[in-house]
Formats: sequence, C-alpha cells, structure tokens
Amino acid sequence: MSANAAEATRGQSRMLTIAVLAALALGALWFIVKFALPYADYSVATYQDYFWPRRWGLIPHIIGGLVALTTGLVQLWLGLTNRVGTLHRTLGRVYGSAILVGSAGGYYLALTIPAKDFIYGAGLFTLCTAWIVTTSMAVLSIRRRNVIQHREWMLRSYTVTFAFVTFRLFAELLAKWQIASHDDAGTLMAWACWSVPLLLAEPLIQLRKIGAR
Repeated sequence: MSANAAEATRGQSRMLTIAVLAALALGALWFIVKFALPYADYSVATYQDYFWPRRWGLIPHIIGGLVALTTGLVQLWLGLTNRVGTLHRTLGRVYGSAILVGSAGGYYLALTIPAKDFIYGAGLFTLCTAWIVTTSMAVLSIRRRNVIQHREWMLRSYTVTFAFVTFRLFAELLAKWQIASHDDAGTLMAWACWSVPLLLAEPLIQLRKIGAR
C-alpha cells in the first residue's frame, strides 16, 4: 500500500471514529437531560414510592453511571487515537472507580426489586456483573501491559456502560410503537440493553484485528 493510500485509510478511520463517538455523545446527552438530571430534585415527588425507599442505591447507581458514561467517551477517544498519557491513566482510574460505585448501587437495586419483577431484577443484576467483569478484564490486561487486549476489553466495558442509554432509548420506542407494554419493554431491555450490543460489538472488535493484519 502506498503512503498516500495508507494516509487516506487512516483519515477515513479517524472520521469514522469521530462520527461514532459523536453519535454516542448525543445519545449520552439525551439520556442525561431526560432521565438523569430530574433526579437532582431530591424529593419524594421525583423519586416516587418505587425509588424513594431505595434512593441510597439509586443515587450512587446514577452518579457512578454518569461519570463512567462521560469519562468513558473521552477514554475511547484517547485510546483509539493513541493518546495514552497521564490524562488517559487518570481518567481510567476515575472510570473504574465510577463503575464500582455504580454497580454497587445497581446490585442493591436489583436485590431489592419486588418479587413480581424478578426477571427485570435478574437482568439488572447480570448487567452489573457484566459491567464489573469487562472492566476488571480491561484493568488486568493493562496491568499485564497487554495494550491490545486492554483496548478490546475497554470497548466491551463501554458497550455495557452505554446500556444506560440503550435501555431507555429502546424501552421508549417499544412502548411508543406499541410493540410491548411499558413493563414488558423494561423487562426485555434489562437483558437486551447490554447483551445484544455486546453480541454486535464482538464481530466489529475481531474484524478490526483482522483488518490490521
């Protein structure tokens, strides 16, 4: 491949990366404004009877999730463009800590969900487990200085982190299009919001490796 062709390929890759990250940022912003910021109003009226008794699990879940959602976007940009200096390492620690906080709150919420919503609660519990596992593997990989594995596991980790957005987006659409009731849509997305994106992301991760050979 000539130098000009290689440079053109790198330019296309950068533009694709920017486009994907921009779309993720817009999705994150939509989620934050519509679903997260309202909980800044600390009142029974906002949290309602469903969340108010369990607010000490919901609050860290939201805060941890929002920090991971936003710092993760920056981390993806820095990692994919090989800007892996002090900022990248610092934000990596913030990202990992946020996931610990967010998943702890998530586990609490999952374990205190009413028995009638067991399937929904099990989906949330498994989501938190996937969050911890993928992020832990990313941390372990970089500690072993395996940069390629670290990037791959970080992509998987952020795919699970973005489940916050995926859940709300598709639950809203399924209910709006009357494909499922509000409750059924929530139960379905408790599982699908992380498992389906992981399934779709994996071939892309592997194809990226194949293309680099």
